[in-house]
Amino acid sequence: MRVLLLGGTGFIGSFLLRELLGRGHKAMVPTRRNVKLGRAETIKVSGRPEEYARLVEKLSPDAVVNLIGVLRGDYSVHYKIPGALSKVIEGTGMRLVHVSALGADETSPIEYFRSKALGEREVRRLENYAIVRPSLVLGPGQGLFREALHWRVFPDLKTRVQPVDVRDLAELLADMLEGSGRDEVNVCGAEVVPLGELVKAVLDEAGKRVLLIPLPGFLLRVAGKLDSSLLMALTENICPKKDSVIFERPLQDSITFTAEGLR
Repeated sequence: MRVLLLGGTGFIGSFLLRELLGRGHKAMVPTRRNVKLGRAETIKVSGRPEEYARLVEKLSPDAVVNLIGVLRGDYSVHYKIPGALSKVIEGTGMRLVHVSALGADETSPIEYFRSKALGEREVRRLENYAIVRPSLVLGPGQGLFREALHWRVFPDLKTRVQPVDVRDLAELLADMLEGSGRDEVNVCGAEVVPLGELVKAVLDEAGKRVLLIPLPGFLLRVAGKLDSSLLMALTENICPKKDSVIFERPLQDSITFTAEGLR
């Protein structure tokens, strides 16, 4: 299968790329950087949504995966890119696998989750798609832990999260890519943990020190008006019982794996 992989040089994308190549698929990866990705073909782009749509028309892949997303900055990419893709894919039968976020909701007070939900709406125009909503993803390259390590402090957040291992997520995405029809699924790991404890556990495993400091929620909400990623950290990230895939990998295994990228 010829796959156009958007976001293939990122954290999740690098694991999915290895999974796709391991299954014998041909991967084409648009990128704004001059990188070599082994057996994958790279295509230089500037990152405009319409540019990805033109690539679909030019390359005619069997399937497209969209992993492009931002935690800060211009959230419109979350709906402009799937919107542009859907317009050129509609009516072709081509499959689109779109990675959204657990908690995507058009009525959310948090712009990140609203924009993710608007992206899902664009994808639903198609007949052959999969929408995957992962919880917090663990693995080497997860930026949350590098940021905490940079500051050496992290709020002692009690926000419950149900993290999923990037290796499990990559396998699921590849499975979804090889499927057909309309699929929507939430993805989590087996264990629920407070976010502050998770951050400390990963950094402890890496032999790094971080101080958990208690901060009143209202202070974080005020700060969240300047940086909405703080509001996301106050939002519970737990898979509902319906339409969810729960992986049974032990959380400690994922913590150890994530810490490898911090040593």
